Order: sequence, then C-alpha cells, then structure tokens
Amino acid sequence: MMMTLSNDDNEVVSGEKCETEKLPKLIEMSQCPRVYRVPDFLSPAECEHLIDISKNKLRPCNEISSGVHRSGWGLFMKEGEEDHDVVKKIFQRMKMLVNLTENCEVMQVIRYHPGEETSAHYDYFNPLTTNGAMKIGLYGQRVCTILMYLSEVEEGGETSFPEVGVKVKPVKGDAVLFYNCKPNGEVDPLSLHQGDPVIKGTKWVAIKLINQKNSPPPPATTTPATTSNPTSNTNPTPSGSSAP
Repeated sequence: MMMTLSNDDNEVVSGEKCETEKLPKLIEMSQCPRVYRVPDFLSPAECEHLIDISKNKLRPCNEISSGVHRSGWGLFMKEGEEDHDVVKKIFQRMKMLVNLTENCEVMQVIRYHPGEETSAHYDYFNPLTTNGAMKIGLYGQRVCTILMYLSEVEEGGETSFPEVGVKVKPVKGDAVLFYNCKPNGEVDPLSLHQGDPVIKGTKWVAIKLINQKNSPPPPATTTPATTSNPTSNTNPTPSGSSAP
C-alpha cells in the first residue's frame, strides 16, 4: 500500500481506493509512536447505530476485560452484530486504513460517564511473558488499534500518550489510528496510552484491534524508540490513507 504526504506536512492522504467510499484522510499526531487522527471516519448515523445496538447490553468493563483498568461500561459485539450492513461498511472503511486480517478482534463499544477513565496500558501482547507469547501464537500480535469516537464530550475524555505528551480530543465521528509496534515488528513502548477521565458529558467509543495473523513473536524493546518514518512499511500498513 502507498502513503504520501500532502502539501500540509501533517496530512497523509493516499492509499487503496474504494469505489463506494471516500478515501480517509490521516492527520499525523506523532511519528513515534505512529499516531494519526482520522477526521469524519464515521457518519453521525453510524455513531448512533453503534450506540443503539450496545446501550442496553453494557456490563462493567472490569467484568469483560482483564489486565486493563477501565471504569466505564462496555461490551464485545457478537458475530451477528458485526454482520450488520452498517458495521460491514465501517469494516470496509477500515480496510482503507490498514490491511485487516481475518483474525482481527471483535469490535468493543465502551461508555464512560463523568469520573470514569481507562488507565495507562499497552494494547500489544508482551512477547516476553508466557501469556503474551501464547496469545501471539494464537491470534497474532496486536499491531495497531483503531479507536472511534461515537459522541461529543463536553470536557475531558482525551486519548493520551503520556510518554510523548500527545493528547487527542474526542470528536464525534473522528477516529484515532495508532501503532502498537514499530515498522520492524518490535513492540513500541512509546505506544503507552490511556483514556483520561471524563469531566463533563458522556463518552462513547468503539475499538478495533488489528492483529498480524500467524506472525512469530516480535522482539521486545526496553529502550525508547527512535523516530520512525510514518511511511515505513509494516503489516498492516497505514494506507488511509481493527481502541480511548
């Protein structure tokens, strides 16, 4: 897949075209880790659909997710819900951003009320742990994450990358694409991220984790990464040029 920079050095605008979809535009927020904002990734109707099919089925996040402290409520979509035409269209759009694999994880929808947050964490599987290596073997490494904002938030609720001082404000319909691994396949310690506490309003997000299918465990790194070229190839690759 190709990715080119526009006249604005912050904007990335190319990739695989789709006959029925407008090519998403990426705005670079960070080169290392690789973080991109995708304006207007979802339509208002798509945001409402994801909220509507989720709002009556939510459970406390500490009951459905392990290893990450989330004080909101959420759910993992069932197979039939992901087969809905609206969701399929969203997945098609994701393919314009990265190479989706058949074993990318099911979409998760999460709601945060004031005071609720997600603690700092990594999305990648740690290849140095027995559990992490096992999950990489079963599912493939979580190479990147697509996080979609389904609602406006009056105050707070930013997606923060504390190692590099980057904050992304939630805007309804926008998405954030960030890479949990470097272009060479090593896990990226700078991809540490968190969902800041919501201060006012309600925050809804949808998260898609993109796995690299049948990949060997990538080597871990314990030293800060050097600046990466955002156009470097990895699998999946940003083409837009699949969680807070």
